[in-house]
Amino acid sequence: MSYSIEPDAGGSMPATTMKRIALAAGLAVALFVAYMFTLWFVIREEVNADDVLVLVRKTGRTIPAELGEEFEDQIVLYPELLDKLAVYEGRELPSDNDELQALRTKMTNRYKGVVLEPLKEGRYYPNPYSYKRVRDKVTVIGQGEVGVLIRKFGRPLKFPKTVATEPDERGPVAHTLGPDRYYINMLAYDVQKFPAIQIPAGHVGVVTLLSGDEPSVKNTYTVGPGEQGVQRQTLEPGLEYFNPYLKKIDIVDLRNRTYHMLGEDAIHFPSNDSFTISIEGTIEWSIMPERVAEVTVAFGDEQDIIDRIILPYARSISRIEGSKLQARDFISGTTRSRFQNTLKHELEAACRERGVTIHSALVREIIPPPEVASLISQREQADQEIDRSRNQIEEAQAEARLVEQREMQTRNAALGDARRQTVSLTKEAEQRKIISVTDANRQLEVARLDLESASKQAKAIIARGQADANVILYDYQARAEPLKSAVDAFGGGMVYAQHFFLQKIAPSIQSVLSNTEGPFADIFKSFQDFSPPVKPLAQGGDQ
Repeated sequence: MSYSIEPDAGGSMPATTMKRIALAAGLAVALFVAYMFTLWFVIREEVNADDVLVLVRKTGRTIPAELGEEFEDQIVLYPELLDKLAVYEGRELPSDNDELQALRTKMTNRYKGVVLEPLKEGRYYPNPYSYKRVRDKVTVIGQGEVGVLIRKFGRPLKFPKTVATEPDERGPVAHTLGPDRYYINMLAYDVQKFPAIQIPAGHVGVVTLLSGDEPSVKNTYTVGPGEQGVQRQTLEPGLEYFNPYLKKIDIVDLRNRTYHMLGEDAIHFPSNDSFTISIEGTIEWSIMPERVAEVTVAFGDEQDIIDRIILPYARSISRIEGSKLQARDFISGTTRSRFQNTLKHELEAACRERGVTIHSALVREIIPPPEVASLISQREQADQEIDRSRNQIEEAQAEARLVEQREMQTRNAALGDARRQTVSLTKEAEQRKIISVTDANRQLEVARLDLESASKQAKAIIARGQADANVILYDYQARAEPLKSAVDAFGGGMVYAQHFFLQKIAPSIQSVLSNTEGPFADIFKSFQDFSPPVKPLAQGGDQ
């Protein structure tokens, strides 16, 4: 059956229909307002910066008893339990980490219990029907503090473990919390705060591991790293944050310490002549740094080391060495010093084997028995007087030797001065000789160089004269060579002379004399009558 709203004849809806629509709209608005009011004022949770919000799921399945007794009392939905529940329901655990986390979230929404991860600062809308909300404060570990988580869920610890090293073990967690702010689910954990330990300078920390592996070597004072027992490796000075459930730290002083054997602690022993001797002394000692853990375990603290090592050995050595001497020997300074050195060396060797170093063992006072003290003192004074006289004699002898040495030094000084003057004069004569020889050699060298220079200059003058003569000769030869060639060309010197003569006087003749007689004309006649000589034919040629 369907209904429809038809308008009336005037085109408007009926009044009842309008009322229904208004009622429905008002109801929708009221429901929306109620929902927003509930969401904002009832469901909404505002988590501040100093708070954490823990959700406890109230609805869903309970943890089945078939999982085993170890899961019967579990109220925290931790990852290992969620994996067990998934396998119990027949689900296969995925190898991918994101898929595994998604499966664990799904299993958390199906079972009752405390959600492990708390909600940090922010705004959340958890369903109040499904979840109970528990608000708590942020855990703050201050400076100089260390926090230890006490896990409330998981399997109980097996003996002899003292801390939880696996994520599904119940009890104190091995790792610690340093100074910081932590968002911790206080329904799943408790937090215990301990002060950090300060190891001063000159000290070390001896660590005893309360939980760890079984020692590989049994019946030893110390064990290796990670093994349960006293660790060989010690802690250096500084601030150490440690878990008291996992480690125990004993602070041991490595500095030099002094033990005074006074009063009741003085050493008493019989001398060789049956007198009781008392010795008061001071022993300075320290623990060897490389064996501090061993010494601490084997003997104990400072007083234990004194009572069990230093004092017994000091008494034993003093009695053994003191029984070899008579009472009067302990008053003598040399015997006392020898006894003190023997005590130090023997005590040092004995204590070194047990990890203790003896720096000094001083005998402050040796107390002889009263009945012999005065006699021994008088004898000692006589011995001292003898020693004083002997010292005076030695001083006089030393003074005489000193005067003799001074005279010898004066004599040696005079001899030294004479030797120095002789050496000085000899050196001066040798130096003058060397200077004279050097000057003569220099003059000889200068004369030799002058001779060589003069010789070279004479050769140069001769060479220049020869060169000038050669120049003149070559000049005359150059002038004579054309004349010789001209004479040879005219067939003889006479012909060339006539030619030359005529050539010179020809321009001066202005007219030819018409008279062919006379001395002047005879000259020219002689030229006409002259005929050149006939060259002889070569031998064997034509005539």
